[in-house]
Amino acid sequence: MEVTKIKTGRQKNMEAEKLIEALHTVEKLKRTMRHCYTSDDRKESVAEHCWRVALMAYWMEDEFPEVDINKVIKMCLIHDLGECFTGDIPCFKKTEADEETEENLLYQWVATLPEPLNDKMRTLYQEMSELKTLEAKIYKALDNMEGALSHNESDLKTWEPHEYELTKNYGIDKSQFHPYIKHLRECIRQETVDKIIAAGRNITLAEESDKDELLKLYRSMIGGAADWNEYYPSMENIEFDIAHDSLFVMKNQKGEIISAISIDHDEEVDNLDCWSKDFQPSAEVARVCVRKDLQGQGIAKMMMEHVFAVLREQNKKSVHILVRDNHKVALKCYSDLGFVPVGECELFEKHFVCMEKSL
Repeated sequence: MEVTKIKTGRQKNMEAEKLIEALHTVEKLKRTMRHCYTSDDRKESVAEHCWRVALMAYWMEDEFPEVDINKVIKMCLIHDLGECFTGDIPCFKKTEADEETEENLLYQWVATLPEPLNDKMRTLYQEMSELKTLEAKIYKALDNMEGALSHNESDLKTWEPHEYELTKNYGIDKSQFHPYIKHLRECIRQETVDKIIAAGRNITLAEESDKDELLKLYRSMIGGAADWNEYYPSMENIEFDIAHDSLFVMKNQKGEIISAISIDHDEEVDNLDCWSKDFQPSAEVARVCVRKDLQGQGIAKMMMEHVFAVLREQNKKSVHILVRDNHKVALKCYSDLGFVPVGECELFEKHFVCMEKSL
């Protein structure tokens, strides 16, 4: 008599146990905090970020009838699982070594998952990494956009100086492949710009109508550590910079100029021997000032970050600046921004520290 073998369901129970074990692992994302804050002034979790990226994908399903939107949602849900093992590292601090470590730890963990789940996830991660399919491109664009959107919702007091430029432009290069995605990213960017303008932290090119106010701002700096005087900076400097689209100003809510910075064109400075030959072409930054009652609020750093972005668009490889050797505040500020001293010089009957930063 043939004995019929009855399946006990033990294997299914083991799979359930594996599922629970995996869920305990990914719970870490609920308590792994990201760099950004929410609108109620607390740090957001990685899990919250992933959830909204996935929701964005679901809600725009009708915009992409040709796309496997379920695959996009899966990509959005799993894209930061590696941070269970490394924590969140902001994009502006994350190195290639960090990315490699995260990927290795992620794949080691995925390999412990039961078949066919581990194979499906490896396949998805490979597609996400290559960014060739429309699904992968949509996921990546939404990931970047959600980060910018979150910053728009957070208080500006939580932003670092470089995040004004970063939030405006983050991921724009990943959003050009489709008209709808491009438009969505531009709408988020405009929201960022409006937020910055409303806070009186908008940076624009100076105009002819700004000349007198700029000279007044420069004159208010006389007697400070920069050692400016009634002859420098001059109206001639202002007119030259405006004519060459190299003078940037920050205006407050009232339209008053509260800060200025120039990309200078001084051959004598540019030809100093101390500048690195490995980071050419380079550009000089000069005439950086912030209204006295607003100093110490990170405004100078915002201005510098804006100029860095402009120079990168111009394909400059580095930026340099001359700083009076007795201007301790400026020396520390530029050091914090990544400038390093590469020499000293005597120019204009004054002693300067030559500082340089690669872009």
